[in-house]
Amino acid sequence: MEQRQLEFFVAVAEELNFTRAAQRTHAVQSTVSASIRALERDLGTPLFERSTTRVGLTEAGRALLPEARRSLDSLDQARAAVDGTRAGITGSLRIGTLARLSKIDLPGLVRDFRERHPGVRLSLRVDAAGSDGLLSALRGRTLDVAFVGVETASVPGLHLDPIATFQPRLLVPAGHPLASARTTTRAAVLGEPFIDLPIGFCNRSRTDADFRGGRTVAVEVSDVTTIPGYVESGIGVALVPPLATEAGAQVVAVALDPPATSWTLALARLAAEPTRATRALLDLVPGHVKTHGYY
Repeated sequence: MEQRQLEFFVAVAEELNFTRAAQRTHAVQSTVSASIRALERDLGTPLFERSTTRVGLTEAGRALLPEARRSLDSLDQARAAVDGTRAGITGSLRIGTLARLSKIDLPGLVRDFRERHPGVRLSLRVDAAGSDGLLSALRGRTLDVAFVGVETASVPGLHLDPIATFQPRLLVPAGHPLASARTTTRAAVLGEPFIDLPIGFCNRSRTDADFRGGRTVAVEVSDVTTIPGYVESGIGVALVPPLATEAGAQVVAVALDPPATSWTLALARLAAEPTRATRALLDLVPGHVKTHGYY
C-alpha cells in the first residue's frame, strides 16, 4: 500500500468522482483508476461501488477512509519534523475554536505565530456543533488543536490545557420579578422559558444537567454573546457565564443557590506527543489570554 494510492483513494472517496479526484491530485484519470484497482487487488476487496451514474464507498471503503487520512497525516507530520530541523518549523496547523470567544485574542495569537513561523500553513475553523464537534474533529484528526468548553478535568484520548473556569449565573430582564434578588433557586425558575445554546455546547450540557432536564428551552442560539439581547427582550431567562455583551443590555445577573456547575475553557489536542508546530502554538497561547473574566 503506497502513499500515492492512499492519496488517490482519499480524493475519490471525498469527491465521489474519478474525474474530479484526478484534477485534485494533478493526475490523469486512467492513472487514478488503475491505482484504485491495484489497491483493491492488494486488499482483496472492492473499495467503491461503481455505476455509469455514481460512485459510492463500499463498507470496506468506509472503514479504510479514516485510517488512510490518519496515515497521510502522519506522513505529513514526519516530513514536517525533518524539514523543520533544516529550515525552521514547517507543515500545517489546523485550529478549531468556539464562536466569538473573547477570552482569547485569537487574531493576535495568529499574527504572533505567523511572524515567528511563516513556514507553517494555518487554518482556523469554527464548529457549528460546539465543543462536541470540535472534540470529534480532534479524534478524527481533522483538527490539531481546539479551544473547547469542557465539564471535567479530563477527556479520554485527549490532552487538555485549562485556560479559564467560568461560573454561570442566571440572567433575567431588568424588569423581571427576580431582578432585585441576590440569589434564587432552581425550583424558582423551573417554569421560566430559557434561552440557550444547541445540544453539543458545553453551556447547554451543564445547564441541562443542573436542571436534570426539568426546564424548557424556548429559543436556541448558536452565539452565546447574543443571549443578553434575547433576555433583554423578555423572551426568557438564561444561565450563562459573564459576557461582555451584558454591559449594553437591560439585564441582571442573579446567582443560583446552590451555585450552577462551573465549566472550563481549555485548549485540547490529541494525547500523543505534539508536533513542533503544535508545541509552538501552545507556548504562545498564555500570552494571548485576556485578563478580563468574560467568556
